Amino acid sequence: MKKLGEALESIVIVVIVLALVHTFMEDYAVLAGWTVGARRWVIWTGLGFDLFFTIEFLTRMYLALSRNEGAEYFFRQRGWIDFLASVPLLLLNSLPHSLALIAGSGLAAGLGSFLNVLKVIKAVRLARILRLLRVIKLFRGIRYARSALAQRHVSIMTTTAITILVFWMLAASVMQGIGVFPGLEASYGRGQDLRANAITAAGPAAPGLARRAAEIAALDPTILVVRAVGGQTAWSRFPASYYADNFLTGDYDYVASNGVEVFIDERPVAQATAREGIVFFIAVLLTVMGFLFLYAPRFALEISDPLNVMRRGMSEADYNLEVKIPQGRENDDVFDLAGLYNTVYLPMKDREGGAAAEGQQSSLKLDDVKDLLDIK
Repeated sequence: MKKLGEALESIVIVVIVLALVHTFMEDYAVLAGWTVGARRWVIWTGLGFDLFFTIEFLTRMYLALSRNEGAEYFFRQRGWIDFLASVPLLLLNSLPHSLALIAGSGLAAGLGSFLNVLKVIKAVRLARILRLLRVIKLFRGIRYARSALAQRHVSIMTTTAITILVFWMLAASVMQGIGVFPGLEASYGRGQDLRANAITAAGPAAPGLARRAAEIAALDPTILVVRAVGGQTAWSRFPASYYADNFLTGDYDYVASNGVEVFIDERPVAQATAREGIVFFIAVLLTVMGFLFLYAPRFALEISDPLNVMRRGMSEADYNLEVKIPQGRENDDVFDLAGLYNTVYLPMKDREGGAAAEGQQSSLKLDDVKDLLDIK
């Protein structure tokens, strides 16, 4: 069972790494203008990852509850990260987008308004970055991370930093989506709404709808289609087949007013958002790497290693290695204690060892030094 558990954990780690690659590719596919077919596969793959991690979280929670350790798993073992990186993503991101794919691509009334609602909640996909925290377990074999203290401390620091970054980005994205903070999407949308309202103002029965749409669309290349609600197309920039081959649900916005529908190209905004997502992903990745490869070795050298040397010196009779104290760091708490260990404890230990070898009894006991160092 232990080997089976280790094998399953290894599979989970591999899937986490693949999911992180997918997170990057999801934004890159939009930015690079991948074909509709390729982007469909990216969306379906995201649904598969979210299903996998949701099942994994539910399984871990069930097993923890069966052992009466639900709170232990969720809080102390950071099961809340497993939850945030699975269930909300499935329900609020990959599942709705997959359902939209099933409903069909191209420009569809009703589906466009459905995606307008998703603009507010689609920011939850940033929570996929939280999976990066779980990859920290890959670094347990690194020399400086073998200390339990170093592992726990670096894990807490990394978790705190990345969680703050992710939740700030989530909050900022949601607030931009509802208009609290004016962002690129909001400013873009305001301009598009003004032009769409200029087209729809007179309604479908007014003469010259096609001409008015063509004149405004000539100034704004993002106007795609103008048609009466449920009726005939008055103007279109491309043939109908072009939209089915080049647009996925979410690539366009939808405005309906006075019985007229206007479809607007949202791909420029999507590309700008994807660019921001890639920048944020790289920033989070560099932050994690910084903690693991810059901060963790420093923590080990300045805290874990000195404590380990002093522990071995006090518990092993033949271990007499001094703690190396960096110049200028003598007043740090750990090195202050290490100075007492080097100058008081080790000389006393040598005297005790020499007296014991000569068959003499020393009047100075180890307990006296422990009292001096205030060791419990």
